[in-house]
Amino acid sequence: MTTNLESDQLKKDIILYLEKEELPKSTQDIAETLSRPWHSIQTRCLTLQIAGKLIGFRVGRVNLWQIKK
Repeated sequence: MTTNLESDQLKKDIILYLEKEELPKSTQDIAETLSRPWHSIQTRCLTLQIAGKLIGFRVGRVNLWQIKK
């Protein structure tokens, strides 16, 4: 189980990664790049979307994420 500090760091890592990308990235792309489980990334991205920091949308069966500008 992760602590709040680890969770906050993972959120920061997701934001830093997506800020560098022009195109939206899938949960799987982010998970592979950050070497973290898919579910951990999905949960943090949903939390960041609720907080208004990310835009999330679905294409087919894939969740895509990008920084909200």
